[in-house]
Amino acid sequence: MRLLAHGRDADVFDLGDGRVLRRFRHDGDVAAEAAVMVRLRESGFPVPEVFEAAGADLIMERVPGPTLLAAIRNGDKGIAEAAAVMRDLHERLRKHHVLHLDLHPDNVLMGPDGPVLIDWTNAADGPPELDAAVSALILAQEALSGSGRAVLADELLKAFAPHLDVTTELDRAVQYRRANPTMSARELADLDRAADLVRAAR
Repeated sequence: MRLLAHGRDADVFDLGDGRVLRRFRHDGDVAAEAAVMVRLRESGFPVPEVFEAAGADLIMERVPGPTLLAAIRNGDKGIAEAAAVMRDLHERLRKHHVLHLDLHPDNVLMGPDGPVLIDWTNAADGPPELDAAVSALILAQEALSGSGRAVLADELLKAFAPHLDVTTELDRAVQYRRANPTMSARELADLDRAADLVRAAR
């Protein structure tokens, strides 16, 4: 198997024949995540087709195309257009009564038929304002990171935040991110500053 991506807690491998394997590096059960994806796909929301789900392994459709982040960086998508893609996915999710809770440009694939949202590990029920707040907070944390993507994240936050309610559930979003076991010490330390950045962008 060829490694395609190495995430914080999972790896993605190319299985050929238009399929990928997403495997957690820790014990886990992907059944609930797969069930959400199947339900959303059946109702018309753009997610990869699920072929198998067992234990820590999820086999699904390989969506051809770059991530939204890559499309911004290579000039195929401008900041305003990318923010509109994220907002549209949030609005569409609202109709399906499910939260993604990790909707950011690296979890959106620009497939041949349009954007496809991946990585449903954190999917849950709750108010859609929480989902929007988490997305804004992720962008704000990246904007404060000092990485090569910091300026891009700041610009995207300023284009994304004014068009959705990102503040009503912001305190809860901070608590949610603080409980994320994959967060680094620096990311945790920057959370309150990131929340202030979200409020300023709103």
